[in-house]
Amino acid sequence: MYDVKKMKATIENAVSIAEREVREQFADAFKRIYVSDKVPESFDDIGVKIHESKIANHDDIKDIIRGPGFYIILTDFDVGQNHCKLVLGEHCRAVYRGECYTARKRIQSHLFNRRYNQDYEVRKKKFTQYTGRAYYESPWPACLKLGDGTNGIDIADEKYSSSQWFVVVHEMRGSSQAVRKQAEQAFDEVFGKPVASRDSA
Repeated sequence: MYDVKKMKATIENAVSIAEREVREQFADAFKRIYVSDKVPESFDDIGVKIHESKIANHDDIKDIIRGPGFYIILTDFDVGQNHCKLVLGEHCRAVYRGECYTARKRIQSHLFNRRYNQDYEVRKKKFTQYTGRAYYESPWPACLKLGDGTNGIDIADEKYSSSQWFVVVHEMRGSSQAVRKQAEQAFDEVFGKPVASRDSA
């Protein structure tokens, strides 16, 4: 008749094969985009939407897309040993890579953590006041960690403000988290996992 264990294995194997194929496509694309492990001077004529932003103050995050994306945070801040090979210019190296359905908010949570937490509480209060319902958006407790292990940093603080900070975002409108997670894994395979990316992807 049928064997449900074999059926389960068949589905799991199909998912694993699909994930590998997607991951390989991302890996091939990353190698072509970031030739010699370097962020190019321009992302024109690549065929996908990629944006590079220099982040010096909170207003700069307005240039980052609101929607889904895969992102890379690069800096010349001394993070100690970092095995990731991707660099921008002479001195900036990738310290974090991630994915999110709302890229701008997620990057805010990493680089302007206090402001992110304040904004979150304001959004939550307004929503609950006007609707009387529990707030639908969960905060991100796990953010970029450098040095002391605190979740999220504030690059306007004296400790970080003299360093350069850049964000490269691959727009991924129409994607799912499952697809974006394969981008994370492909990035790690091609360049090595950045020092502050401590997830299991």
